Amino acid sequence: MKPDTRYITPAAIGEVRQVLRDDLIPIFDEVRQILGENESIDFPGWGLLGEWTIGALYSSLLDTLQRDADAARSVLAGWEDGALKYAQQNWIAAEDAAVQRVKP
Repeated sequence: MKPDTRYITPAAIGEVRQVLRDDLIPIFDEVRQILGENESIDFPGWGLLGEWTIGALYSSLLDTLQRDADAARSVLAGWEDGALKYAQQNWIAAEDAAVQRVKP
């Protein structure tokens, strides 16, 4: 965002939406992809005994991280395309309604 953005305006809200869309959401997409690529460990893996202990913990942790990354991405996408989009539209409408019009 621009360092001189100090006031709430439709442009400032748009900048926040753009940061979410262009910077933050792709990070969670990348994290999810990395987690998906690490679902299984190649042979010999954790070994016979390790698979029961470490393998189970690893799978549980990976599932939790994937679920949390998906949830975080979903929240950010909801903000960007939902709440902030409507806030931006409503702010524009409020500014338009606040303009004093003089009849000729």
